[in-house]
Amino acid sequence: MPQLSATLARVVTTRYGVVTTEQLLVDGFTQHSIRRMVTQEVLIRVHKGVYRHAVATDSFEARCVAACLADSRAVVTGPAAARLWGFRHVFRPLQPVVLVEHDRTPLTRGVELRRTNVLEADDWSVRPDGIRVASPARAWFDCARDLNDERFEMLTEWVLDHHASVPTLWRMRRRMSSRGRPGLARVNRVLSQRQVWQRPAGSGLELRALQGLERRGVVGLVRQFPVRLANGIVIHPDAALPEVRWALEIDHVTWHGGRLDAQRDKGRDRGLRRVGWQVDRVTDVELDARFDETIDEIVDLIAMRTRSFVA
Repeated sequence: MPQLSATLARVVTTRYGVVTTEQLLVDGFTQHSIRRMVTQEVLIRVHKGVYRHAVATDSFEARCVAACLADSRAVVTGPAAARLWGFRHVFRPLQPVVLVEHDRTPLTRGVELRRTNVLEADDWSVRPDGIRVASPARAWFDCARDLNDERFEMLTEWVLDHHASVPTLWRMRRRMSSRGRPGLARVNRVLSQRQVWQRPAGSGLELRALQGLERRGVVGLVRQFPVRLANGIVIHPDAALPEVRWALEIDHVTWHGGRLDAQRDKGRDRGLRRVGWQVDRVTDVELDARFDETIDEIVDLIAMRTRSFVA
């Protein structure tokens, strides 16, 4: 029985044992030899013209690769994309959730099909293993139909913390705002609870605070500086002075009165202290009501930290 060339074998290995008829023909196989390998169960048919080598595991990733090879315009989205991105608070599907345009009738089995009339180039990317996966923002939106409000709220927190900005999520919501779109009502409910600060116009609060500190003579501030905690998680405080291990977080108390933020932030603060950082917090309400006084207080805290750190 013919063997895969070294070149094709490397490609198939990176794609979890999945191969297409076209790849096999280019590699020198014939239609007859391919049929024989299927009959002898050396190859297992997954989709039309797409096979998985029998020695390869029937993994979730292999199913995603097979779906993308079967339809060159299919995109893995929703909970399936969430699994690929490592999102928290989303169930782990066993089969790909695949997004296709309305005018196509591609895959007929082994996937959950979802149709859309909005699929732009920025909505997806191709991984090194060949899987076309929805962007974090698009995957987030497409998960809204699968979760209840509480879960989707927690997912939103996770995505904002690890993958996207508030303006990015709002831009995605506006693009997907046609009436009757699955999940849109839940997206609206969850995002609307952020009231003023969640909108792009309000996203400059951190920048305004940093500019205020710089006018008071504070130099070296870094936005979203990555700090690795003892458990391996990397967090990004709103502002930091890395040389003295000081961080500033600006809390937006309009989000459910701080219910979920407070739970998460206390853990983040403990994690920062465990690796030798001091974190100070102010709220958007404080900055709105008494901006200059609040900035002066932060400057004093920075000076105290600097003296104690040097000493």
